Amino acid sequence: MITINAQYQSRFREITGVEKELFHLEQGTVAALAAQITSKYGPLMTALLMDEDSKSLNSRGTLYLNSKGQRVYLEDPLSEGETVFFMVGIAGG
Repeated sequence: MITINAQYQSRFREITGVEKELFHLEQGTVAALAAQITSKYGPLMTALLMDEDSKSLNSRGTLYLNSKGQRVYLEDPLSEGETVFFMVGIAGG
């Protein structure tokens, strides 16, 4: 089992009501983290976090980064104590 830090910004923070929290995962993957978050926060979080068609992380207007500032995907492994940042992407013209 590993412990992962989740840190929320903007809409993610509105849904969770917290800035950050810890998750204890049996499997150290982004998929396991996403499953716990969507289970805990329900349909609003599921709609924001997951793409209904592709069943992967929603990439339309959202961004998920690991502690190294790299985008993460469902199949990516996570390490003990790692932080995953959940944020809404901002586009400019």
